[in-house]
Order: sequence, then C-alpha cells, then structure tokens
Amino acid sequence: MRRTIQIIVFLITSCFLQQAVAQNIAVNGKITDKTGTAIAGASVVLKGTTTATSSDADGNYRISIPEKGSVLVFSYVGTNRQEIVVGTNRTINVVLEDTENVLNDVVVVGYGTQRKASVTGSISTINSKEMLQSPVGDLSNTLAGRVAGVITKQPAGEPGSDAAQIYIRGNSTFGNSTMEPLFVVDGIVRGFRDFSQMDPNEIESVNILKDASSAAIFGVKGANGVVLVTTKRGKVGKLTASYTFNYGLSQVTRLPKNLGSYEYAVLFNEAKLNDNPNAAPEFSQERLDGFRSGSDRELYPNTDWMDLVLGGTAPRMQHNVSLSGGSEKTKYFTSLGYLNEDGLYKSLNYKRYNVRTNLDVQVTNTTRFSVDLSGRLENKTAPPSGGIFEHTLRNPPIFLGQYEDGRLASPGSYPNPLALVSPESGYNRTSGNYILTNFQLTQDIPGVKGLSVKGVMAFDRSFTYNKTWNTWVPLYVKNADGTYATTAPSKSSLSKNFGEAQGLEFQGQLNYENRFGKHGFSALALILQKENQNSGLFGSRNSYESSALELINFGPAENEVLSDNEDKTGLRSAAVRLNYDFDNKYFVQGSLRRDESENFAPNKRTGYFPAVSAGWLVTGEDFMKSVSAVDYLKIKGSYGKLGSDRIPSRFGYYNRYDLVPNNYPFGGTLSNGLVPGAIANPNVTWETSTKTDVGFETRMFKNLIGVDFTYFKEDRKDILANRSLSVPLSFGANLPTENIGRVTNKGIEVVLSHNNRISNDLSYYVSGNFTYAKNKILEAAEAINVPAGKRITGRPNGGYYGYKAIGIFKDAADFNNSPKTTAFLATSGPGDIKYEDLSGPNGTPDGVIDDFDVTYLGGGALPEIIYGISGGINYKGFEASFLFQGATRSQQYLTQNAAWAFYNGGRVTEEWLDRWTPDNADASLPRLSLNSNGNNYATSSFWLKDATYLRLKNVEVAYTFKTEFLAKLKLTGVRVYANGQNLFTLTDILNVDPENTSAIGWYYPQQKTFNFGLSVQF
Repeated sequence: MRRTIQIIVFLITSCFLQQAVAQNIAVNGKITDKTGTAIAGASVVLKGTTTATSSDADGNYRISIPEKGSVLVFSYVGTNRQEIVVGTNRTINVVLEDTENVLNDVVVVGYGTQRKASVTGSISTINSKEMLQSPVGDLSNTLAGRVAGVITKQPAGEPGSDAAQIYIRGNSTFGNSTMEPLFVVDGIVRGFRDFSQMDPNEIESVNILKDASSAAIFGVKGANGVVLVTTKRGKVGKLTASYTFNYGLSQVTRLPKNLGSYEYAVLFNEAKLNDNPNAAPEFSQERLDGFRSGSDRELYPNTDWMDLVLGGTAPRMQHNVSLSGGSEKTKYFTSLGYLNEDGLYKSLNYKRYNVRTNLDVQVTNTTRFSVDLSGRLENKTAPPSGGIFEHTLRNPPIFLGQYEDGRLASPGSYPNPLALVSPESGYNRTSGNYILTNFQLTQDIPGVKGLSVKGVMAFDRSFTYNKTWNTWVPLYVKNADGTYATTAPSKSSLSKNFGEAQGLEFQGQLNYENRFGKHGFSALALILQKENQNSGLFGSRNSYESSALELINFGPAENEVLSDNEDKTGLRSAAVRLNYDFDNKYFVQGSLRRDESENFAPNKRTGYFPAVSAGWLVTGEDFMKSVSAVDYLKIKGSYGKLGSDRIPSRFGYYNRYDLVPNNYPFGGTLSNGLVPGAIANPNVTWETSTKTDVGFETRMFKNLIGVDFTYFKEDRKDILANRSLSVPLSFGANLPTENIGRVTNKGIEVVLSHNNRISNDLSYYVSGNFTYAKNKILEAAEAINVPAGKRITGRPNGGYYGYKAIGIFKDAADFNNSPKTTAFLATSGPGDIKYEDLSGPNGTPDGVIDDFDVTYLGGGALPEIIYGISGGINYKGFEASFLFQGATRSQQYLTQNAAWAFYNGGRVTEEWLDRWTPDNADASLPRLSLNSNGNNYATSSFWLKDATYLRLKNVEVAYTFKTEFLAKLKLTGVRVYANGQNLFTLTDILNVDPENTSAIGWYYPQQKTFNFGLSVQF
C-alpha cells in the first residue's frame, strides 16, 4: 500500500514539475456571453495537453503556455467551443455563443447526431436544468407540461411507485397492447425503470423523437415514439466537482371531504328508511346527540380515517456528488447519487443509490474508446397488506381508530387501516440491483475523410428480491369495566420472490460525413443483435404456528405455493440512414430498418420500416434577407412506417396448453392437468404504424418570438385483438389473437416562446406548448348487428359507454310519466336517476330503459388536449421560474367508494348533503340508499366526471453567489434554491386527483412537495 501511495505522489509531482518547466508565456483575458455578462467557470485548455484553467466569478482567466502559436480551447456548458491561436497579443477576450442560437448546434438523434439546422424530424428537448427543477424521485414526472406532444398521467404518488404513464402524441392502439415509448440511454435500448430511476444530475438532455423520420431508425420498437437520454460526459479542462443537496416535505395534494359521524349517522338513517319505510333507525337519538356533541370520543367517535392514515407530511432527501474533467486524451464524468423518500406512514420508505462513470479515451489520433458504467440499488419497505386504501377510503367515522393510551381499536367487522400500516403487521421488502454497461470503440478510416466504424457492446445484469411477511396485529375492544379484550389472532404468512435478468447487445456502425462545396452528405449503416433473458422463482406458505423464524420451510407444507418462470427474447436488425443537404438550405433524409423477431412464425419474423423527410431553410434564401422581421424559418415534413412488437402475445403461432394445478383426482390424490389454450395463429405479427408530419419553425424580431407548429397523423393497423366482438360465446374455444385492429390518430402541436434580455443583468422568458391529439377506431372486428350506440368502431379508443343520465325523478308524477329501467322497476322511484330513452329493438324509443339504450358517453381517461405554460426571470444572481400544466377533454368514471354513499358500508362525502329528498327535489345527487345494485348505480353519464385541470406543477426561486471570496475558496459558484411540485390544482372533479386512474379511488394519493436545496461548484 505504501509503495502504491509513493508511486501516485511521484506521478502527481512529475506532472506539476512538467507544467512548471513549460510555463514561460502568460495569457489572460475575460470570457463573456454575447450580452457581455461574465461567464464564471468557463474552461480554458492548451490544446493537446493537460494544461488548463477556468474563469473566475468575474469571467477573468490567466494561463501560462510554452510559446506563441499554441492553440487555446475555450468552452462552457451550453455554448459553442472556440479555438484561438495565440499570437503576439497576450490579452485574449472571448465571447461564447449560446449553442441554442447557433445553427451548427448538435442535436442527438437515433444512433448519432445532426446539426440542428439539418434536422427534418420532430424532436423536442428537455435539458438537465429543467429536470432538476422538479423535486421528484421518478424522472417520468419531470416531463409533464415541458414539451409539446408528450401526454402524461400520474396515477399515484407512492415513493418508489409513483411513475407517470407517458404517451407520445396520444393513444393509437387498443386491447392489451402498450403505448409506452421506447427508452434509449446513450444509444442502448433500456427499460422504462432504467430511465425513470436515473439521477437527473447525471443527465445532459432528454430528446423526445415523435415522428417517422426521427424514430424509424428504431424500426419495430419505434411506433410509440422514443425517449432518447444523453448522459453527461467529461470535458477538457481541470477537475471540476459539484455537490448538490436538497431536503423536502411531501403531503397529499387533496383528500376527500368526508362527513363526520353526526352527518353520517343522520344520512344512514335516511338511507335505511328510503330502502324500507318500516325499518327502525340504525342510530338512536341518544347516539346522534353523542356524535353531535363529541362529549365522549371513545363512545361516540368521529374518526377521519383518510387524515389519520394519510394526513401528515413525509420527508425526502437527495444528495449528489459529481466529478468532471480531463485532457484532450482522456475525459471523465463520475456521479454518485442518493435518494431517501419516506411515506405518509412510517412503515413505507424508498431508498435509491445511483452511480455512473463515463470515460472517453483518445487512444490514437484516429481511435476513440468509451466506457459507460452505471448502476443503481433500490430498497423499498412497505406494509404487507394490499387493502390499505380500500379500508382507509371506506371506513365510516363512527368507529374509533385508536384509544387514548395508543392501543389500536377494533372497528367491528372493518379492518383498522392503522393496523395495516403498522410496522407490527410485518413488511413487504423489495430490493433491486442493476448494472448497466456500454462499451464503444470508434476508428476513423485513414485516407477517407469523414468515414469511421464503430463497435458497441452493452451488457446489463439485474437481480431483484421480494420478501413479504404478514403477521397479526392485536386490535382492542374496551370493556365496560375499563379492561381490554383483543380480537382473535390470525396466523402469519410468508412469500419470497427472486428474479434475475440480463441483456446483451452488439452493434456495428459505419458512419460517413463530409461536404463537397455546397453538397453535404452523411450516412449511417447499422447492424444490431440483442438478446434478453429473465427468470423468476416464487414460493409462499401461510398459517405459521410461530413467528420466531420467517423462513419458508417453517410453514405448513400443505399451504405451499411454488412457481417459476423463464423467458428469452431476441432481435436482429439492420438499418441505413442517408442525409443530404444542398447549400445548407435544402435537406433530405431517408432511412430503412429491417427487423427480425423470434416471437413470430419464421415466415412472419421480418419487417421493413422506411421513412423519408425533407426540409427547407427559407431564411437561407437571398429573397429573405430583406425580411428583417424573420430571423429563422424552416419548413419540414416527414413520412414513414414504424412498428411495435410490444404486443400481448408470446409465440401466438404455436398451439398451447394451460396448466391446471391440483384439479384432477386420481386414486384419491389431486393431480395437475392441461387444458387447451387459445387457437394458434401462424400469421400473427407486429403492429405497423404509418406516420405523417408537416410543420415549420420560426424565430422573429431578433429571436424575441418563436413559433413551432406541427400537424401529425398516424394510421396504425395490424393491432392485435381477438374476434370476441363478432364471434358468439357458443363458439366453444379460446379465440386466437389476430392482427385485425386499426386506429387513426391525428392532431397538432404548437410551441410559442418569447425571450428577452433587457440589460446585461436582467432577462426573462415565457413559453407555452399545446398538444391536441384525437384518435378514432377504424376497425375492431365488430359484428354488423351491434347497436349503433354501443359500437366502438368510429369512436375514440378507450371511450366510455352506458346510459345517458338526464336528471333525477323529481316526484311521483315525474317517475310515472318517464321511461324507467326494466331491471329495477321494483326498487326505483322518485329521487332516482332518470335516463334517456334512446332506442329499442327496432331502433326507435320504446318507453323503457334497457340494454338498447346504452350509448357512447365520452372519449375516455386520456386527455385529448394537454398544455404547459412556463416562464422565468433572471436578475444578476437571482432567478425565478414557474410551470403550469393542464389537460382537458378527458373524463374519469367514478364508482363504489369513489362516488357512492355507504358503498359496502362505507363513508359519505360532503357533496351528499345535497341529495334528493321530497323537500329538495332539485338536488344534485339522487336519494340515499344502502343498496349498491340499484337503478342509481347503473353505468351512466351521471358518474362520468370532467377531469379537466390546471396545475401549478413547479415553482423555483434561486440565488447564485459568485464573489471573490468564493474564488479564494476555490468555489466557482454556490446556488441556494427552493422549489415546489404540484403546489395547487384547479379542477371540478371531487375527492380524487384529476390524474387518478382508479375508478374506485383505491390509490396512494399524488403528492405536493416543498423542497429546499444547495448546490456547490468547486
């Protein structure tokens, strides 16, 4: 060890001596942006050496070089690099241009990069700074409202399980197929969670590829769009380090407004009498008075279960340390991140550790080698029960949750949610270890300018483990003498689940880029082979006699469940892409990808996916030079075919049999058996998507105003489904899956932006994006005799169907003179929901409400319109920003505990105070009932709610200190900030979040977060 330290010290000392000998010319100057504002921390490097420095807080730098004629390289994040030859002038002032305002800015695309001006596809970008403004653990929640074309829904807010559903330009498939986009990290396809659980501090940018031109290079994987992640890499210059810390508190965005015990009891009595006028009241006047006075909390409880379980705050904490630097020969970036999020109850916690190292080595003048190593550890602890939200939402307030001494009370036949979330109830522990690697070797071909070959190998490995131990928590009943009795104990249960997976990918690329006068060419040829395999093992036993040993083999074998699974996938691909431009004004791109998948029959495994696009830089023309108002205008369009192999069918071309365990008696013993599965279909294949894009980009009035507009259309066919809508149930076999569905999806994207710098110290920006995407099912193999109101063909994908509610029966006369539901004639009456008589068996209204009156009610839960409005101001070191995000033309259908009073003996929300009674005939809600199967709870538009919302998604206020004192401490900047997420929401929907996807409301609520942080640059 001592010898190793001596060698390291010797090498470091040698480097310093070498630099000291070489220092004989001093060069200094100031580095600013185009407005004259000093840039602190800009890198200044003597090209070809490790000699480097950086600018101080005032933008000043000083560097010593061996001789004149040397080349200095100036760079800074977000600006174009400059190389300047040192002459006789020893003072060199440099102005660095923002890359986003320069046409030569490089944009990352599939398997390569392109100049921004030459991009003819539809690509939107989110930078690292925007993602860091959102204090969230899951990166998918940073996308909402920030870019056009991305529609998100966050169903829940549980730490470690709070991912958003991402749709790029809406939904164009149905059945069990997915619209999840493809996730690509540094050129390698990775899973959704590999993206969502990245540390934002290690990301340079996220590009969203939305059209055929940009995504077709991914072929059978690209139909749903692509999320392309580029991680940070080292830059030439001396070592720089940063440390970021933030701490926040989260709480529920909104809780249902439940009625207290007195109102609950009054309404319960009323509902019971509505169902049976001769019934005795459930709650006596004495109990009603006790609930109203609250004189004895234990005898007359008033428990708000939602507030009790979910009403507190939960802390979250995040750390990150990053190192970056290097020379012309070797560049490196290393990041280490830690996230710790608690839940709203103490038995819930999520921890994540992220590590990444990106190393780039210039092996020779023509050979480059890159190694990307990343990994993460995830550990989550949660309660073992799955019924927490059911009972928290359902339990009425008349039952006590906890005695004064802390004992958990028994709420009769209802489970106590406090026991379900207690650490004493056991645990559900999940851990995951993930290793992701990426090795790239690039060789320039000598003698052919712009020609290179690249080899890529990526190997991923993961291990997951889950252990769930569920044990009894005593619940107490207080006796009249003050003593306590406990509920009957239940026996413990245990389950374990092991999983492992690995992926191996090889790529070979041939790249070419060159210009010949006014003609520019670039080309890519790609071959790719990828294999993934995974396996899992599950075992469980219950009715443990003892809780001393939480091991499988200590449970009774007769209650054992044991299962395992294995799967393997493969993909072989080849692709070419050609780009041509003339005079940097006219651009054409063409691509073709060929894919082979193991999932289909040999004669159906191969698919071809072509795309073409073109663009015209109008402002490059001479006739535009006199149009001073327009700084930049480009018109572009694309057309192509893509595919999606993420379909709900594995080897559908094979006949199969399904295992039936322990169902066939032989000799007094139950044995396993087999039953026929779905009929084989040798023609099954992937979905195909044809996409068309037309749009323009423009910047006007010295870049003060920006407008981006795109019209898009997608025609997706070969959607996998079966003919259950047209084949009768008497067919007698499981129908095969077939490529029979077809959906069209079209819409527009608009981005408006305004940026203005008032002075060197003051600037501001405002931006808005708008997306409208509307789909329609063109083919779903429906029978020709399906009533018009129930047909899904010609209507939006995922639409709602039911009765059309037209009010409430006001009185007996209204009830007697109106059509009524035939199924509930004996139990319905005044105060019930009235439905529209649309048609009978002959297609015309027939005076009754039955199955023929079911009709289309609305387009579904996915918003057709989504938008974002952002802005910010910068004054010296102060910055403030905001982001509003909203959606409309979407609905939620609410049922059971999310909507109905007393469902399953459950609670009542305050809107039911305005229910129908003989004295309140114009009420907004029907009469109360304890019967959940009656007329009022038939599927209808009455319970279909408008889920339009506007949400203050993010706010950040920050100040960056840059002083001479910090420079003396070797600090280039200290930034303090406060930000918040989901701070308030405007919506008309009651009791649930507008992004909720649970019709019955059983979900961990979305969170609002208040966060404070510190970032230090060394």
